[in-house]
Amino acid sequence: MSPLSMKETLLVVEHCEKGLSEWLTLEYRHAANIWPRHTLFTNVKSPATAAKLRAYGEVTREKANDHLAGHRCLILDPKAAAPLTPHDFTGLYAVIIGGILGYKTPRGRTKALISDHSSFETRHIGSIQLTIDGAAFVAKAIALGMKLEDIEIAYEVEITHNPVHSTVLPFGYPVIDGKPIITPGLIEYLTRDEETKKT
Repeated sequence: MSPLSMKETLLVVEHCEKGLSEWLTLEYRHAANIWPRHTLFTNVKSPATAAKLRAYGEVTREKANDHLAGHRCLILDPKAAAPLTPHDFTGLYAVIIGGILGYKTPRGRTKALISDHSSFETRHIGSIQLTIDGAAFVAKAIALGMKLEDIEIAYEVEITHNPVHSTVLPFGYPVIDGKPIITPGLIEYLTRDEETKKT
């Protein structure tokens, strides 16, 4: 049996950060664009944050485990024992991603904040820590039939600001046609001067 089409599988992003920074917004927006018209943001307690996220998908105050009770869902958790496969999408209602901005050294926050408090099964998408939208991209590729081992991931992408300054992003980024898929708008955000970012 073939995997479900993108029309049938819901992308759920469990909001786990205290606020909604510009960087986080960029990742959320891109993740929603990857799964158009089928994105749900859960655990959104702030009315102001909810209002902003409604531009990208549905929003609920409830956590995914409560809101989606009774449905077959999978949590993408780096600490899961089994990898995500195309077969997993057969009969799958939703795939859940942690709305968590990563650190250089992963802290296991998806497990601590989501998986440990959920009845849903977990799957991993490799040993390299991905961005939120990167995880959405990889999940979509697998939903459409690709195997995890066939998806190329670039690690520690360097963004050049000027001849003497650069930023190394310590995350994995899916690669298409030799180029890493970086969050749209992120390079512009990183290369803006600090005073502009404050306005």
